[in-house]
Amino acid sequence: MARKKDVSSWYAEPKPAETCVLCGREAPNLTDHHLVPKSQGRRQGVKLGDIPTVKMCPACQGYLTKTYSNSELANELNTVEAMLEREEIQKFIKWVQKQPMTKGVRVH
Repeated sequence: MARKKDVSSWYAEPKPAETCVLCGREAPNLTDHHLVPKSQGRRQGVKLGDIPTVKMCPACQGYLTKTYSNSELANELNTVEAMLEREEIQKFIKWVQKQPMTKGVRVH
């Protein structure tokens, strides 16, 4: 007689959805956004593990890194509050909140 396989181990528990700090959308996979870019932090003598990070969706992360230089991100946009004060970022957030998470958002 054949043994029955335990099929309960075949199914992984779904990851709980996390929320992006900028747009507030829930996503299963958020990226760690370094508030001070790694290259700028190393120049200032900060260890990589000591640079603060926040969770962002790929769309918001891509928008910030393609729109602003590393020096702007390090000097002017190094907190979530500073990011949310920018009018351009507010416009992007209003737009991206209308997009479904299943849609791949391209940022130019």
